[in-house]
Amino acid sequence: MTQEIPKDKASLKAGASVICRVEAPEPGGYTATILSYELEAFLPSREELEIGQTVPATFVCMTGDRALMTFAYMIGTTERVQFGLPSEQETAFAVWADSYPRNFRLRRAVDIIMPSITGKLNHSVKCGDYDINRLLADLEASELTGCIKAESAEVLSRSAALLYKGRVVGCIYGRKPQPQTQVLEQSLKAMLADLALQTTDMQVYELPDEVVISMSALFLGVPIGAGQTGDAGDSKQYIHELMPSLHSKQETACVMVSTTDRPSRCLGFVHQGKTYGSYSIVDQKFDSSFDMLVNMCTESVDAQINAYLLPKEMTSKSVVYGYSLTAFCNRN
Repeated sequence: MTQEIPKDKASLKAGASVICRVEAPEPGGYTATILSYELEAFLPSREELEIGQTVPATFVCMTGDRALMTFAYMIGTTERVQFGLPSEQETAFAVWADSYPRNFRLRRAVDIIMPSITGKLNHSVKCGDYDINRLLADLEASELTGCIKAESAEVLSRSAALLYKGRVVGCIYGRKPQPQTQVLEQSLKAMLADLALQTTDMQVYELPDEVVISMSALFLGVPIGAGQTGDAGDSKQYIHELMPSLHSKQETACVMVSTTDRPSRCLGFVHQGKTYGSYSIVDQKFDSSFDMLVNMCTESVDAQINAYLLPKEMTSKSVVYGYSLTAFCNRN
């Protein structure tokens, strides 16, 4: 029997459909092999898969000799994926972002995005006093890493967009008539509509790269062992098992701790395998250590932990990470 010659990996393009064989578990999913190409891949999965199982998957991008995949049934058929984008790197981001929409069912969810660590604001304006489209274009051109926050008394809304190098990598929009927040793209569209209102108040400030990239995993990452509770396992033990794994693989992730009385209490930031502090959502305070999060797990008998992994490929040269503010404004 003639052995099949593996296909050239250069022929793989973002959005291509392939078959993967599951090889071994890893944080956020599984190590897999793309059949016909014999390429190693990371296959994120919320479900438990069997080793050796073959599954349909969608190619996102390559970093070195390793591919990033998404499940075939997760990928949408949005116009931008169907008709392509200006570059393969932008298409790769679109394929990924369309695969993992997530919203936050939390009261005051906007508070998840932390305030300025230094207290300094780059801008604090009334939207009617500025050319907001020009300001947004300037933020993108200057590659600001930080946050835009908006509040409208006119439509009773609060919103926040997380920016990494001038591109949106997270957004939350809350409005009193709406009991739940929306997914990232819908939130961004609603926020931009509010910024067009003359009476909307807008703030812009910087945040450390490590915080923003880690926090973006809440919006564009994949769950790691989500839902670890007192019934499913010890929260403190879960943290002690999770951290060495993230450290050894130099992963970037965001850890959220909740309790019964508080749907979201604390975030922990992990960047390239190293902890980069924790943030109390309730108190709106940042701590450069991870102690706040660990102590909460120790002291709260009902602590629930959810961790989200951001694949390395998202911040590599293979992907243009995040949504363009100017392109989004023009599209909407």
